[in-house]
Amino acid sequence: MLQDFRFGLKLLWKEKAFTITALLTLALCIGANTAIFTVLRTVVLEPLAFAESDRLVSVFNIYPGIQVTENGSNSVPDYFDRRQLTGIFDSVAFTQGNGFDLGSEGSPVHVESQSVTPSFFKVLRVSPMVGRTFVEDDAVYKKDQFAILGYGLWKDKFAGDVHIVGRDIRLSGVPYRVVGVMPRDFESPGSDAKLWVPLAFAPEQTLDSARHNNSWDMIARLQPGVTIAAAQRRIDVLNKFQIERAGKLRTLLENARFGSVVHGLKDAMVRNIKPTLYLLQAAVVLVLLIGCVNVANLMLVRSNIRMKEMAIRHSLGAARGRLARQLLTESITLAGLGGVLGVLLAFAGVRVLAVLGAQDLPRGAAIHIDAGALLFSAAVAGLTGLVFGSVPVYHLVRRDLNVIFRQTGRTGTSERGAVWTRSALVVCQVSLAFVLLIGAGLLTLSFARLLNVSPGFQAQNVDTAMFALPHSRYPDDAHIRNFVANVMEGLRAIPGVTHAGIASLLPFGGNNSDSVITIVGYNMAAGENPPVPYSNVVDTGYFETLGIPLQQGRGFSRSDTADSQRVAIIDQYLAKKYFPRGDAIGAQIIRGLPTMHDGKNFQVTVVGVVGSVKTSDLAERNPIGQIYYNDQQYPRGFMFLAVKSRGNDAGIAAAVRREFAKADPELPLFDVKSMDQRLATSVRERKAAMAICASFAALALVLSAIGIYGVLAYTVSQRTREFGIRIALGARAGTVVGMVMGQGMRLAAIGLALGIGGAVLLTRLMAKMLYEVQPTDPAVFAIVAAVLMAVALAASMVPSLRVARIKPSAALRLE
Repeated sequence: MLQDFRFGLKLLWKEKAFTITALLTLALCIGANTAIFTVLRTVVLEPLAFAESDRLVSVFNIYPGIQVTENGSNSVPDYFDRRQLTGIFDSVAFTQGNGFDLGSEGSPVHVESQSVTPSFFKVLRVSPMVGRTFVEDDAVYKKDQFAILGYGLWKDKFAGDVHIVGRDIRLSGVPYRVVGVMPRDFESPGSDAKLWVPLAFAPEQTLDSARHNNSWDMIARLQPGVTIAAAQRRIDVLNKFQIERAGKLRTLLENARFGSVVHGLKDAMVRNIKPTLYLLQAAVVLVLLIGCVNVANLMLVRSNIRMKEMAIRHSLGAARGRLARQLLTESITLAGLGGVLGVLLAFAGVRVLAVLGAQDLPRGAAIHIDAGALLFSAAVAGLTGLVFGSVPVYHLVRRDLNVIFRQTGRTGTSERGAVWTRSALVVCQVSLAFVLLIGAGLLTLSFARLLNVSPGFQAQNVDTAMFALPHSRYPDDAHIRNFVANVMEGLRAIPGVTHAGIASLLPFGGNNSDSVITIVGYNMAAGENPPVPYSNVVDTGYFETLGIPLQQGRGFSRSDTADSQRVAIIDQYLAKKYFPRGDAIGAQIIRGLPTMHDGKNFQVTVVGVVGSVKTSDLAERNPIGQIYYNDQQYPRGFMFLAVKSRGNDAGIAAAVRREFAKADPELPLFDVKSMDQRLATSVRERKAAMAICASFAALALVLSAIGIYGVLAYTVSQRTREFGIRIALGARAGTVVGMVMGQGMRLAAIGLALGIGGAVLLTRLMAKMLYEVQPTDPAVFAIVAAVLMAVALAASMVPSLRVARIKPSAALRLE
């Protein structure tokens, strides 16, 4: 075996053109597969880094009748109900994302945090590196000022001081007692939290009347032996009982088809990205197959050239098995070298994927080439070596080596079986390339149409940020109103600023909130549900800042105060659906359901209608509408800021920060982004999938062109004497050229025909990833077919033109 390996290396070194071509092909294909598999394995395939993580589940409420089917949450009574299901759940925890301001006056920073029930760490079975986790006594309402630090925050802000446990730190102006520090490798599932505080419930939140006020996430650990299906059945029974005792809300809950979903925690975290990653892995596997076919074709041509060598060695006593082992050793050696280069490319590929957004995926920070990725790369290299190495071995085994000496020389006709095999391999390449090109074409067209969608607002020159007013310094509505009035007045006075506004919900801000409303005088049809639009609190300048058009009535004004009539503005969707006669102005709307409260301060008058906006996805297909409330009448301490300027003036951002520092030196601005950046982030996943698939498709197209060129070039070299005789007997050069080009085009046409079937099957799986594009879009199929045939024509042309230059006398002397 060692002798075969050395001999194979010598041959590969000697045949540099063949070796370089094969190595580049293998390196690109293996490297791409390793990079994509590394992301897929880390994000989807690997279990979460918690003990017995397969027993961890996520539970949330759904209301399909009002289009609430995923990313749902839970109410506090749900927590106490499910905590009693000890036969199903070992432990249950509630969480809620939030944030705190940390730092001294003049240099505050906002820290992402998470409020968690003390059971949170028990559910995950994690322990702190220093100190302890929360106990039930820490989660007492208004006596819950305790904190656990993440490792990174502990190192960055507290210099890794182990004595921090037991001390107080100031969070948003309030002292919190540090009770623990989490280990370096701890990451809260689905959260970027660097700090944890106890989740303490107010007494009114625990009442039965608080059901369906869903604002909390729930994770749980199943009892040993309990399946997700069993937990789902038990939750369904519990929900049925709650519906039956819901009284006046029963009909509404039944119409909304209220229920709960139990998902594996890992599946819940990756369910949105999983289809995209599997699609990319399938695409890169197709590229690998095309690469294998390409190298197999090269190996077959090479083995035919060496067939006389094999015949001589066989005549000298070498068994066929010995010769086959030599060929396989050379193939595996070549694949191994390609695998080494592929791993180097995979390191670069993982960095490219990180730039394209892989680091933002669940566990994205953990994506790297590790031992598992190297093992995968080695397995792929070994498998590809066996695959493309088996083709020449097969032809060696079934060929009569004794006939080789009686055949004509290098210009003789090659074995018919080898010719058919090479042609079949090219057809396979073309069909696989067609499938990839169709996938890339559909994604590209879908992305282009998505970019043409109007979001309903003008993003140009609009900068945004978030701020959170701590309750310790802004304990009531009057303090919040006073701060907002002062800071907004200063912002609008900044030179270059044309408009400024605030909102509790910013398009593509990631914090959508919907709430049920009741339209007074609107009679719902049997089985119809009340509207549940997005609920947004904005000021007088918000609509002008984002360029949201006023279509009817008026916007908010300074006359809308805390003491004036409570008003609201609805969007075009709600106006058209519930006021088709255009009579929305003056309509009365109750925030919530009449049965939920006494109506005081909950009824508003519609004073305007504005255009509808996209909130989180340009591809939103099922709008739910949006209702806007006035910030003076419903103040909020957690708000988005939007500032529109005349142009890209870098000084405006600094001026905005100065105005906030002037109003409150301890208040940081965070999540600072332009609206253009927010829009770009919303389509980044689609853009990355399109770019990666397009890259793979382009590589497949090049490899297919090389395959067609290689087969025809070899055919011309083997049939030189035949073509010379044809020309000598009077055949026109154009006729002979047409024969060769026709062969190339026939191979491409057959591959295209076979590829259509595969493309139809693939695109059905892509349907949910496409926007305003049919999976079998005829224009895409036609364009891709035309491009593929054009490339095949170009690849066929070069070896075909060589035929025209053949001189009969020279061709005959070659024999």
